Amino acid sequence: MTVSSPLRVVPVRLNRPALHPRPVRYRALVRLSLRRHRGTLAAMALASALLTVWVLRTAQDLVRVRAERAATSCAELPYLERCDATVRDVADALQAVQHAQFALVAVPALVAALLGAPLLAQEYERRTHRLLWTQSVPRQRWLAGQLLVLGGASVALGIVAAVLGGRLRAVTSPTLTHDSSAFSALPYNSFGPVLATATVLAFAIGVLAGELIRRTVPAMVCALAGYAAVLTLLTWLRRFLQPTLTRFPPHGYDLAPDDWLLRDGVVTPDGRRLSYAQCGPTGCPDGSRVFDVYHSASQLWPMQWTQAALTVPLIALALLTVHRSVRRRLP
Repeated sequence: MTVSSPLRVVPVRLNRPALHPRPVRYRALVRLSLRRHRGTLAAMALASALLTVWVLRTAQDLVRVRAERAATSCAELPYLERCDATVRDVADALQAVQHAQFALVAVPALVAALLGAPLLAQEYERRTHRLLWTQSVPRQRWLAGQLLVLGGASVALGIVAAVLGGRLRAVTSPTLTHDSSAFSALPYNSFGPVLATATVLAFAIGVLAGELIRRTVPAMVCALAGYAAVLTLLTWLRRFLQPTLTRFPPHGYDLAPDDWLLRDGVVTPDGRRLSYAQCGPTGCPDGSRVFDVYHSASQLWPMQWTQAALTVPLIALALLTVHRSVRRRLP
């Protein structure tokens, strides 16, 4: 006969479920975003490398052409017949520089359309935001992870483009052509802190357009239009970012090649300022003297940094609007 042993009750300690689950760390969200956008980031890195090679080669060609121009004594007027080929080489090199500057100015627009606008618009269009927002990760934290990755990539791309534009600016002399002054709209927007902050602003505008419109292609179009409007406004506003200077040269226009002439004319003996067009066919009144209102070349970098400082609040406003909209939007 078998005697069974008495049953022993072993207490099992159960963990109490956490009322407040531990939030997912930003590091994990960043890794997830990197894995998700690795194709986009790889394409952007490749495009940045190609742009870098192109811009540096263009700058090197201009340096070579300038050296040849100086060696053949073709920098002074009048040009000799032997300088025809050198003059053509200089013109071709300057045209290549302008093409590279156009490409650098287009970098923020591409960031707005290809990085910023699709970030949220594609989620809404594919309805995947409902799945993402019903997980354990709060939607604001998920958005922060996405912005850290693609926003950080936009910052890096803007810095690279700004440095490349600065290289073009360093090798381009206003003595080659009057259009190469750094205050001209194309060179001014293609280098320095203006281009770096404009790239981040374009990304923020693109994200905002995607959040408000929720359709990818219309959001891309609106992002481009919005960035173009802001760029036009800032380009017009830049003349007011530094105090203007006035001089009264004795023999008419007498500014340095890299100064920015805003307006000129004559000052009559009674103190009125007239443009040359207001003088009429009979000429300006006797005893008038010439005046120039301008920005000096030394004001270029203060103007750039001032405009960049004005751009930062616009970036913060756009991203704050996106954050509040995502928080309040229903899945």
